Amino acid sequence: MNLKYGIIEINGEIFCPGYTFDDFQKSVFFEGQDGVRVIKIKDIVSINDNNFIVSLFFRNKVLYMISMMCVDIDIPFSEEIKRKQFHDEFLAKNRLNSENFFDWGNIKSVYDSKGNVSSINIIYNAGV
Repeated sequence: MNLKYGIIEINGEIFCPGYTFDDFQKSVFFEGQDGVRVIKIKDIVSINDNNFIVSLFFRNKVLYMISMMCVDIDIPFSEEIKRKQFHDEFLAKNRLNSENFFDWGNIKSVYDSKGNVSSINIIYNAGV
């Protein structure tokens, strides 16, 4: 990942600020999705020797967020908060904090208690 510019490569596809749903339609990941709902990439994605489920969120046909959930660890439903700790450690290994701000957006490790899910979210600024 290029933190200066917010560029991340996932299985050969380059995601960055300003990436559009039209760009996504030309990618190997496009399987008829409509760009309104959350788009889960079908295959597990490997990043720095860890495996992730990756989802894309578009707003007004522009990429708003990439959400990643590490699946290398088997955590019981009742202990999902431990995945956030694992995500925090993953970010620390990559010299990042649990929340990081950049000119193009931010990267943060989150735990959603309502949905009982932890993820690393790459969020792009609107209009970038």
